[in-house]
Amino acid sequence: MSGFKLPYLATAAFSGVLFGTGLYVSQMVNPLKVLRFLDFTAIPTGGWDPSLAFVMVPAVLVMFIAVRLGKHRQAPLFDTRFHEPASKAIDTRLVGGAALFGVGWGMSGICPGPAISLLAFMPDNLWIYLVALAVGTWAGSLVMPRATPAAVTQ
Repeated sequence: MSGFKLPYLATAAFSGVLFGTGLYVSQMVNPLKVLRFLDFTAIPTGGWDPSLAFVMVPAVLVMFIAVRLGKHRQAPLFDTRFHEPASKAIDTRLVGGAALFGVGWGMSGICPGPAISLLAFMPDNLWIYLVALAVGTWAGSLVMPRATPAAVTQ
């Protein structure tokens, strides 16, 4: 895409606002709510909060349908082609990165999407998470070199 056009930008802005609003309404921006959902050891005591499953399951269902519908299209509405990952392999780097992401999410109760939404409210100690996110991103770039543009666009 040679330049961003208004329909593309409007759709991106609307999607971002909708996503951020959904994170806030569902309380996925509340680290304690997320930690209570992730703490399966609290099931016997009744301390486990399964309510975020009512957010995640419909989200996965909507995305499943969207991907299936997208496979019947030649291109998205506002671009010339779909941009899919260059690598579809489930390898050690993918699993390791997912595990590290999960550990960080489980330790803090915040994942990057909700962290960006939380900037609007700037709760106590969010800056600690954001600094750790930046350092982790930087450290990850040392471990795994950046993909070349040719590999990304193929």
